[in-house]
Amino acid sequence: MISVSRSLTQPLGDDNWADEIQPDTASATAREPSYFNFVTPEYFATLRTPLVAGRNFDQDDTRNSQPVAIVNETLARRFFAGMNPIGRQFRTYTREKPDPWIQIVGIVKDSKYQKIREEIKPTVFLPASQAPPGADTEDFEVPTAVAPAALISAMQSAVAEVSPQTPLAFHTLAEQVDDNLVQERLMATLAGFFGVVALVLAMIGLYGVLTYAVTQRQIEFGIRMALGAEPGSILRLVMRDVVVVLSAGLSIGVAISLVSVRILQKLLFGLEPRDPLTIMTAVCVLTVVALFAGYLSARSATRVDPMVALRHE
Repeated sequence: MISVSRSLTQPLGDDNWADEIQPDTASATAREPSYFNFVTPEYFATLRTPLVAGRNFDQDDTRNSQPVAIVNETLARRFFAGMNPIGRQFRTYTREKPDPWIQIVGIVKDSKYQKIREEIKPTVFLPASQAPPGADTEDFEVPTAVAPAALISAMQSAVAEVSPQTPLAFHTLAEQVDDNLVQERLMATLAGFFGVVALVLAMIGLYGVLTYAVTQRQIEFGIRMALGAEPGSILRLVMRDVVVVLSAGLSIGVAISLVSVRILQKLLFGLEPRDPLTIMTAVCVLTVVALFAGYLSARSATRVDPMVALRHE
């Protein structure tokens, strides 16, 4: 165990507290919503959230001292653009009455607190020692060097010795990420399944079309072989036609995909709509499938008996 921290909520947690704030800038004439979290000084180190400016909370930040806050980069950019947010102030409102000014003492990197796919929201971190009475939901963050399951029993026993009635629920950040991506994983699984089905059907279709094309040219191949053509030349002839068809199909397919990919853009996460690696992978797979199907057809073309082909004519 490295450290333990306490907070109102955590990244991708279930509890979120939003409130309107008004910064002390001259241009701020309206209140804007922001997320709030109440944390202990160890919170940022526990979750490895870098402090990019200012200071962390300390023991001097008490309920009776000057209210202070640490904000994320998004809030700093939105409310204090072109200014140094450290030392600036903002306030909230309770029943339309202004609360005391809160001074910004630090800035941390952005984090996502509701959905992985969400746009980063302005977030305010207040010291847990200054949390109002309503902020009573508590999460504990415990980073470990071993499997989390190995510590659950020990932590349950430790809490039971202090407060036997306190209910506990354990989950890892990885589990929260997985739960947050259930819809995306389902879509990816379905897309992968239908992609494999489409690939198999494409291979069968290509093989059928090329076999039919070879059958239609059976007499031509028979005449060529009767005149002394080697099986290798027939193979190259068929494969050349396959390459021509493949090149035309890939060109048209890539062009259509680049135009229509915006329809699927909302289903993508962490992947650009026109990701070169994804496109090249698809092209390579389809190329291998087409060449394999063409090769099977070409092999059948080299086995044409010239006498059978001429007799058939």
